[in-house]
Amino acid sequence: MMPIVWSLLSAILFAGTFLLVKIGRRTASTLSTLWITLSINVVILCSWSLVWQQPSFGDWWSWRFFILAGLFAPLLGRLFQFIGMARLGANITTPITLTHPLVTVIIAVVVLDESVTLPKLAGGMLVLVGSLIVGAQGVLSRCAASTLVPGSGRYLLFPVGASLAYGISIVFRKTGIELGTDPITASAVTTLSSWALVTLYVLARRQASSIRCTKDEACYLGAAGVLSSLGPVFLYLALQQGI
Repeated sequence: MMPIVWSLLSAILFAGTFLLVKIGRRTASTLSTLWITLSINVVILCSWSLVWQQPSFGDWWSWRFFILAGLFAPLLGRLFQFIGMARLGANITTPITLTHPLVTVIIAVVVLDESVTLPKLAGGMLVLVGSLIVGAQGVLSRCAASTLVPGSGRYLLFPVGASLAYGISIVFRKTGIELGTDPITASAVTTLSSWALVTLYVLARRQASSIRCTKDEACYLGAAGVLSSLGPVFLYLALQQGI
């Protein structure tokens, strides 16, 4: 039962993360929101790993799958989800994004040659159907309120992209955690690789001055950063104990 418990806790924390971002974000850009939350993740997770796990940096090659995972999520997954939330709203973006378990199952079967069991297939289909129903309700409610502007359908590519990014990332995370890395260090490396790429982008494009937010936004984004720091740890625990 513990892998299920860890998975549920991870899902709750990530849901809380995006809820706080949706509520608290007013003037901050998508890039600002992404960099600020990732920076908080890096500080918390790297400090936690260094103090409690004391990782061996000589084994950095065993972290390669977590570095690759970080390229897809939280980096691309969170970026696409934030853009989707800004353009379409959370009630449309989030259900589509949550189809990523089905993406993970498909990739695991095709790439990792894992067997497909009936419970896995049924679970994936239930996630897909449930997400489509909730997403359709969000579209209908926004259409009824006349808040969905014409041509916004193309923005559906962002939550779809987020779903793909999260699904691919979990495959890399599962492969990496099988090598024996502890969940805290795995989370720290994954987040650090995402943060490093975003920071390099900000510096290369000379957009450091655009990273800003109000005091109220800082409180919400700070809380979102804390929740999104714990979410990956519980996810890795689920992957580790569910193998």
